[in-house]
Amino acid sequence: MAVRKPLKSREERTHNVVSIEPFDNTSDAYRPEQPRKPDTGFGFYLSIAVITFMTIFFFFIYELAIETWQRMK
Repeated sequence: MAVRKPLKSREERTHNVVSIEPFDNTSDAYRPEQPRKPDTGFGFYLSIAVITFMTIFFFFIYELAIETWQRMK
């Protein structure tokens, strides 16, 4: 029968695929996922505001140009 060597700790073993970290947070992976609010950020609302402003601004410029053209006729 072969003489068994005492088992080495994980740090002493070679060919470890997973590195050993002192503060392993893998237990968080087994918690149920919490519902999150939608990720609609400030940029979305800013884009809507800019598009609305540009539409009103160009409509105002268009009306001003047409009114000026009508007066000059």
